[in-house]
Amino acid sequence: MSAEPKDTSAPLAEPKLAAAEVLAGGPGPTARLWLGPTALAVFVLFAVDTYLVVQNEVLPFDVPIATFIQSVNWGPLVYPMELINISAGIWQVLIGAVAVVALFIVERRAGWLLLIGSISSGLDNMIKLVIMRPRPPADLVHILNPTTGFSFPSGHAVFFTWLSFMLAFSLAPRLAPRVRPILWISAAIVIALTCLARVWAGAHWPSDVLGGVLLGIGWSAFVLWLPERWLPSPTFKWFSLAS
Repeated sequence: MSAEPKDTSAPLAEPKLAAAEVLAGGPGPTARLWLGPTALAVFVLFAVDTYLVVQNEVLPFDVPIATFIQSVNWGPLVYPMELINISAGIWQVLIGAVAVVALFIVERRAGWLLLIGSISSGLDNMIKLVIMRPRPPADLVHILNPTTGFSFPSGHAVFFTWLSFMLAFSLAPRLAPRVRPILWISAAIVIALTCLARVWAGAHWPSDVLGGVLLGIGWSAFVLWLPERWLPSPTFKWFSLAS
């Protein structure tokens, strides 16, 4: 009896296809099969981070990482980091609103996705009021910009994570495949700079920005997992754009 050779790449075939569909901005059945468990796994990691924050005033890695980040000379990266730090409150609302309205004009479905993604910023504010973690104190880190309010999770990290992720996802179908990696790398850079900026400014602990990124990614994955029938048709547009 002859045995057919086994395809050793089969276990990785579906995750690779799912990732390719998401990066292309068009999640198919395979991507939706993986987006649900991915969102659940990320939310579990967020829950673990939250539990550790509740049980410990400062996590073991918070001070060493914060001290290291503040000791580095970031050179010209300081300028975008400062812009990120000042984009709080009404500025975040304005940036998010402009992005949502712009996508609604171009494609209603993309606008809905971004609008639903923005709910994560509301969740962030509610979690802050429940956890009530104090900001890093001046005796442990250098406070560049004194900030009021609670610390966990980082609102900047949540905001720029969901915004960067959902914008990249919404714009990907309109770009040539060879350009899409640049789009996603740019989104990753914005998220990384946001995390660095908040710790560098002494406004958050590393565990705060970690929680913010996990919440933003988890919610974005959940939004993309939503059944297609719940969203407007991707072919519906308010205006017909010239190609």
